[in-house]
Order: sequence, then structure tokens, then C-alpha cells
Amino acid sequence: MSFCFAVSRCCRSLLLMWGLSSLAASGAGAPPSTWRTGGADHAQTYYSPLAQIDRNSVDDLGFAWEYLIDTTHGFEATPVFYRGVLYASGPKGAVYAVDARSGRERWTFHPTLRDGALRKVCCGIVNRGVAVEAGRVFVGSVDGTLYALDADDGSVLWRVDTITDHSRGYTITGAPYIADGRVVIGNSGAELDARGYITAYDLESGEQAWRFFTVPASAEGPHEHEELAVAAETWDPDSRWDVGLGGTVWDGMAYDPDLNLLYVGTGNGTPYARKLRSPAGGDNLYLSTILALHADSGELAWHYQTTPADNWDFTATQKMILATVEIDGRARDVLMQAPKNGFFYVLDRETGELLSAEPYVPVNWASHVDPDSGRPVETGQGEYFDRATYVEPSPAGGHNWQPMAYNPGSGLVYIPTLHGGAVWAMPEGNFQYNRGGFNMAAVYAMPSPGAWGYDGQPARLIPNMREVVARQERDTTIRGYLKAWDPVRQQVVWQVESSGPWEGDAFALWNGGGVMTTAGGLVFQGRATGHLLAFDARTGEKLRQLYVGTSMMAAPMSYKVDGEQYVAVMAGLGGAMGQVLPPGTAAYERGNRGRLLAFKLGGEAVPLPPRVQQGAHRLPRPPVSRRGSEAQQALGEKLFVTHCAKCHTNQDAGAGGIPDLRRMSSEVHGQFNDILLRGTRASRGMGSFADLLSPDEVEAVHSYLIDLAWSTWESENPGAQPHKGSAVEP
Repeated sequence: MSFCFAVSRCCRSLLLMWGLSSLAASGAGAPPSTWRTGGADHAQTYYSPLAQIDRNSVDDLGFAWEYLIDTTHGFEATPVFYRGVLYASGPKGAVYAVDARSGRERWTFHPTLRDGALRKVCCGIVNRGVAVEAGRVFVGSVDGTLYALDADDGSVLWRVDTITDHSRGYTITGAPYIADGRVVIGNSGAELDARGYITAYDLESGEQAWRFFTVPASAEGPHEHEELAVAAETWDPDSRWDVGLGGTVWDGMAYDPDLNLLYVGTGNGTPYARKLRSPAGGDNLYLSTILALHADSGELAWHYQTTPADNWDFTATQKMILATVEIDGRARDVLMQAPKNGFFYVLDRETGELLSAEPYVPVNWASHVDPDSGRPVETGQGEYFDRATYVEPSPAGGHNWQPMAYNPGSGLVYIPTLHGGAVWAMPEGNFQYNRGGFNMAAVYAMPSPGAWGYDGQPARLIPNMREVVARQERDTTIRGYLKAWDPVRQQVVWQVESSGPWEGDAFALWNGGGVMTTAGGLVFQGRATGHLLAFDARTGEKLRQLYVGTSMMAAPMSYKVDGEQYVAVMAGLGGAMGQVLPPGTAAYERGNRGRLLAFKLGGEAVPLPPRVQQGAHRLPRPPVSRRGSEAQQALGEKLFVTHCAKCHTNQDAGAGGIPDLRRMSSEVHGQFNDILLRGTRASRGMGSFADLLSPDEVEAVHSYLIDLAWSTWESENPGAQPHKGSAVEP
């Protein structure tokens, strides 16, 4: 079986959506006032052909309007512009329709979620965008429902349940995409026990058109489609089929209307460690793979696996960009991706042929990608099954979900990159499948302070972590950079460090948000510090810096109404590491209420949210007494890490809208058992854990959280004498 194969097809689609040509698929043919997809166009370039705001005029950029959103969960979506309205999504799958001239609300939509849906969220209650087509707005809610909304009033035209098995850890955090008259959506949950797939639905009716599973359900079948029989040959017959195996499609896609090919990136495997997941080896298709699917049928045209037998959460779900570039004197229609594994890939988008692959960040798990086989050549430094080892990049990747952008004028790709590795290890004890819960099995921690570094619970499971880091003959300092990358020469043209005040800290990875570039020769990026920056696209010179007072992760966009060009961005921190609001972020200093902000030339000073009251971040004195034995608290910590820590990171005020359980009131302590075992807060997304935790285990978690609250309070108030508090009976 070849590593990358192509299935020929004689005819291409004659229907070109919106009248686009192959040139339009690289971002050059869309009307200049539109931003019709999350990435601006089918090719997902995050490029605006507008040039009113340029190198010379950007210094006059100022505030136009804002739309306030009553949530602190954080925003990862880029708005879509359609018929004078911006359509943006937010936590849980909410949609906000806002007049693009004034910021006046047209309508809002908030989905009703199934009980316990938020219990299955891996990496924040976020949403990465909507799709708009034919007067309809499409959005996926976190519980797995795909909605078609009327673009004029937000009424529900149809809805469909996209989840095959609600007992497993499926959610939706990604955006739907439009291809060949169909709306396509994937799902999240590979860290839990999801089996990945992607589904296409008819735009008009919501009827399912096709579904492509990314991993087999068994070795012998029956298989849902023939491509799975090929994939099954790359798995151990005794693989952990019961765990689902992962491969979820939670983000990046792109579409070529000329070829009628939909490009889909797939995620990591679960368990993380390949020797647990598929003990006898194998490439484990289609994990960490770029798939080219015929948009009308869902049949596979070709595939390219970026990380065979993924061992490190190296997803290929990062944004992909379609473009036409000149390689060896010949114009090539290419697909470009900078996935987590640290290599920048340029592929022929018709055949899947590898044209080049070079590291865009420091990499030590592989030496290079073999140009003939297309396979990464592993160094052996990434094997952690029998011993702890340091791996670069970290599981955050060399590039995560934050969109990169391509400017056809400069020929450069602008990538928010992450420098830094992690120490990986296997915890003691046998792996036990946790249905509907987290099943990563392996643990990792970063060489930095904080919850994901030396101070966090995972590091305590790697007793020789500091020794492993000290042995490295390389710089292990964690940093972030915005890089301008030449995809033809495969090299950095310029770079700007985006670590902010967090150089050496894991949060440096999340200071630099997604990027947008324009025909005005600019690159825009928001930061967690609350600054919106504009750089010269050719040189990297910082031309404009606006302090908006709210942390940003999402990529900006641009549109034109009434002859004026605007730049807009969703603001608010949240998701994965971004749930934490450390000092230095605008979210810490001024709160994390969501905002949709728009800017134009000749605009005003940006109105700033009020500062958080002094002392608000300090932990209050716990209202209950310590209880439970050390063994009980140790069990509680283990259970908390397994079931709770992905959301309740217990790191400073608010944690991106998710409660910090060290701050529980007397009332919440008294309701703790009912909340976890009876689901009394299911209406808020906190469903019952009765199927995962026994009453004794809930008490262990509770005793651990009480001890943690006291330990934190005592460290913040040295010399203070703890009091008994008012005891709460278990």
C-alpha cells in the first residue's frame, strides 16, 4: 500500500459556486466587498483584496463600532460578511447577526443543548465560525446539532443531529463548510472516545448526502465505505477499537470548485501512545491526514498522511490554504498546510503529490520528510512508551488552530507559530477505557511554570522531568512567533516574536492570535495582551498598534460598505490553554466579556472596558473545613485530572468563563453531590457524572478541591491562621 495514492477522475464539476474560476480558488476572484467564508474564500486564504487601508494610511486606523456579547467563554471565529451583515459565532454555537455599518444587532441565536453536552468538551466551550450560503447561516452547536438559520431573522429552517453515538465524547467546535451545494461538518472528541467522521448535508433540506469515516470500527468490517478496508490494513487487528481511536475532523477544510474536491484535515489518535492504540504497529490511517474528497459523493480522491502512527497529538486539522504558485518555472495549483508536527507541506491539490516539506519550527522527533516516500524520517527521540522523553514541537504543535494567511501579492504565508517542546511519559498502571471520558493514557508537561509545566499535576506523574529537560542540547525556552514563510523556497522571510511578557511560559504559545492579510500590503494579528497589530506584509515592520482592552485569539477580517473599508475582529480569550487568564492579559486586567470590534480610517479612540477591581483575583478564604485522608485527596486529584481538569483548570479568576472550583461558595459546597450525581446544573451544561463517578469518588474529588482551595489561600496569605470553617457533611 502506498503512503500517498491518487484516484483519477475524468471529469471535473461544471458547476462553479459563485462563478469562481481556478484563479478565484486562490483568492483572486471574489468581489472585493465580500468575506464569504471564515477564511474569506473557498481557498481559505484569509486574504482581503481591499487596499483602502494600506501601509501609508493604516496609521489613521481607529475605532468604528463595537458589539458587546454577554459571555466570558472566549471567541475563535472570524465573522462572515453577507449582504451588509456580519455573521459571527460564539460559545456553544451561538450566532450574532450585526449590521456591518453600525454594529447594531439584527438578531441572535442561542441553541438549546442536550443535558451534559458540556461535560464532553475537550478544549473550551468555543466555536470556530459559521457558513453562509443562499440566504442561510449554518452553525454547529457544541452538542452536535447542525442548524440552518434564516439569514434575515435567525429563525431555524432545519436542524439535524450529526452525532452517531451520544454515549461517546462527541462535540462540535468547528465551522461548517460549503461545497458543491452541500454543507459539511466534522466533530471533536478524539481526546475522549470519538471515532472520527465528516458528514455532508443538503443545503435546502438538511438531508444527509454522504458520510466519510476517518478510521475503521474493526479490522474485519463490515466497513461503511471501501476506503476503510484500505485503512484497516494499517491497523493492528487487536487495536483498541472500543475506544473509538480518534481521527476527528474538528477544524480545517478548503474547497476547490474546479476540481470539485473538498480538502479535510484529520486529528490525533486515542490513546495517544501508538503502542497502546495499535500494539503491532502500522500507519493507522486516516489519523493526522489530509483527505481530498469528491464533494458530490464523499469518495476519496487521494490522501496524504502527515504523521503516520501519530504518537504526540500531531493533528493535521490546522487551516489549509489553496493557491497557485510557481515552482521550478511552472505554475502549480497547490494545497499548503503547517500542521502541528512542525513541517510545512506543499502538495499538488489535484493528485496529492508531495512538492516539498520543511520544518518551520524546531523539530526533533523527525529529521526530515523523505521526498520520495513522503514519510517523515523519525529520529527515535519521540518514543516515550518505556521512558520519559523531550519532544519538539509540544502537543500544542508548531501551529495550532489559529488561522494562517496567504498574500498573493507578496507570495508569503503568515503563520502564528509556537516554539517549544514537552516531556512525554506513560503513567503507572494499566490503561482502562473511560467511556464518554478522556482516554489519552499518556501524559506530558512543558518545561515552564504553571499548570502545563513543572507546577502542574501532569508533571508530578513524570518524576524525572527536570532531568530529562536538563539533558537537552537545545534551547527549550517556550516562545511564540509570527512568521512570514516563503512556501516556494521553504524558508522564513521575516519573523516577529509574539511571546509578550510570557517568554519561557506555556502561555507564550497563545499570545499570538490568528492572522489576516490584505492587498494593502498589511498583516493583522490580535494578541492576548489586548493589542491589535498591523505589520508590513513584506518586511514585518510594525506599522500600527491599537490597544482595545480585550484579549484576542481569532483572526481578523475585512469588508467594505458605503465605500469604506473596515477591519473587524472577535475579542475574548478561551479554549484549551486560553481558558486561563494570567496577569498581563487584557482579560485579567479588564475582564473577558466578548466583543465584536470594527475599525476604519479616521476612526476614534477605542473605548476600553473598566479595570477589574483591585483584589478581585485573590482567592477568598474557603468557607468549609478540610476533610478526607491524604489517600482520599490523592484519589480525588487523579479523578479531577481525568474528568474535570480540561474545563476546570483552577487557574485564576474565571478561567475563560468556566468556574474556578477553588472559589466555591458554601451553597455550592452543599450542593456538590447533587451537581455531580443528579445533574442539578444540567441546564448550564454541567450534566450528571453518575455514569462515571461513584458517590465515594465524588467525595474524594470534593475533599481534594477543598484541600486545594486552602493550600492556595494559605500560599497567598502567609502567616494567616486557617479556621475550621463550617463543615459540610458528605
